[in-house]
Amino acid sequence: MEVMSLIGGINMYSFSGNRYKSDVAPKGRKVKYINKNGYDIEREIANKHFIEGQILTISEIYVGGSSSEVEFMELPNKKFNTVMFIDIEK
Repeated sequence: MEVMSLIGGINMYSFSGNRYKSDVAPKGRKVKYINKNGYDIEREIANKHFIEGQILTISEIYVGGSSSEVEFMELPNKKFNTVMFIDIEK
């Protein structure tokens, strides 16, 4: 299963606030909404805001122990399961 990279996200699992595998924040990275993976209800909510194939700009990633969330510049203060997105190659 291809999913977006979590590198640079805030490591919520460690409770330290350190970044995951990098000191560089992911802000500005681009990902694409694939309308797959995650729970049905998560996709239903995401589909109210995004269309499949839409390119989005990461504001922050929150890396958890069993799941992670991403917040986008296009939709501040809303978080989505990272497994519903893939990285855009630079």
